[in-house]
Amino acid sequence: MSRIKGCITIGILIISWCLMFWITGSRTPWQTFSSSDRGDEVSVFLGDIPSENYDRMGFTKGLIEYIDNENAWLVGTDRGELFLFDNDGKQIWKRSLGIGKLVSMCVSHDEKIAFIGEQSPSGNLYAIDIAGGDILWKFAAANVVGAEPAKRSYPSIVHICIDQNDNVYANAYRFVTAKDGSRGYNGKAVAFNKNGDQLWQFPQNENIDSWINWCDVNDNNGKVVLSTSAYEIRPDMKYRDTMYLINKETGQLINSVDVLPVAPFENTVMRGSPNFSANGEFLAASCSDGRGLLFDGSGKVLWQRELSKPTQIDDAWINASGRDGFAVDAGVIFTTINTFNRENWQLPTPVEHPSNNSMFVFNYDGTFKYKYKALGTMEQIDFSGNIAACAVGRNVRTHNYAAHGAVVIDLNDGAELNFFHTDGPLQAVAISTNGRNVAGIEAPAVTPDGKIIGAYKLHIWHR
Repeated sequence: MSRIKGCITIGILIISWCLMFWITGSRTPWQTFSSSDRGDEVSVFLGDIPSENYDRMGFTKGLIEYIDNENAWLVGTDRGELFLFDNDGKQIWKRSLGIGKLVSMCVSHDEKIAFIGEQSPSGNLYAIDIAGGDILWKFAAANVVGAEPAKRSYPSIVHICIDQNDNVYANAYRFVTAKDGSRGYNGKAVAFNKNGDQLWQFPQNENIDSWINWCDVNDNNGKVVLSTSAYEIRPDMKYRDTMYLINKETGQLINSVDVLPVAPFENTVMRGSPNFSANGEFLAASCSDGRGLLFDGSGKVLWQRELSKPTQIDDAWINASGRDGFAVDAGVIFTTINTFNRENWQLPTPVEHPSNNSMFVFNYDGTFKYKYKALGTMEQIDFSGNIAACAVGRNVRTHNYAAHGAVVIDLNDGAELNFFHTDGPLQAVAISTNGRNVAGIEAPAVTPDGKIIGAYKLHIWHR
């Protein structure tokens, strides 16, 4: 009898594990619902994902936004899952959106709808009810930029922004491979109202033959700005300019801006900018060649600064790539990331560039205020008044794992207010409206000596 009871118990455990695996997709499903509370920190395991090489260019991501009405955190993952967690790390709801990665997120001004972009065979843009996690509507990027799953050419909604009426402006993109093996791009900007009705697409009758990674919108000047990110310009490319300014109501092109490159680069690349100031009078952008630029609302350059001047050492051109640009009350903010070799980012560099992994802050007249230097890449920045929370991720040159975590900075003078360490690189960050709570997403990584550090976790810190 005891043997029968034992077999029944084991059978129940196996069935339970299978059920939990089916629900969570995790080999260790009990951890999916686990959290740990260490004083002023709460951490929640977000599920199993592959641990990627520490030094690879593309890396594990995560999405996070603070929802003030709920005093909660909206979290999107590389597993295609969307969560709402309260401030104590307790799961309010979970929604599995598909088979792809969630790569972009924006929340309506009334905090009732979340707009989520994914990379998948469909490349869906989802509108999600924040109260309960239900899907309100969706749009497939594959409808406008195509898809070639056999070549692993999946469409993505790579960036989303909204205007004051919660109209949605999204960049759809995928790479394409020509018969000769060269890589090209299909890009399209698409606008919707908050109910999912398509307002326009740019261009109307063709695709942008460049990588479009970023967009922003402003109600005061009525414009949407797109930036291009193709590192190589082919002779047959049509969309060669750096920025395109579009009428946000009609989708018609107003003008484009060609920012001339600096040696040794052949063209100007913008990856995480530009962004308008709130009044629409300014546009701030960082370039991969290491420059920071401030434009007026029409795209005219007001001034530019060398954040990270490309330098030739031992026959290698090195620089710290610029990425973010913000025009906020505290000033004009630019960031740089890791040091890279111009010939190939995978090649080593003789030294670190002294301006890498840094935040530079200027007054609007172009005068320098201060520089804050982190020990790893600032993967994301979020603002609460004159406080900035920064996710500090990998340093692929020094492998300084102590650098990982969230840093909170006073934007008035660059003073470091808090640092919260994580074992793995921190890939995303958000700060509460009152500035008292910070949350971030940590990713696991495989170090060069084969050790796995970190885990896919949500961290919530109470300042």
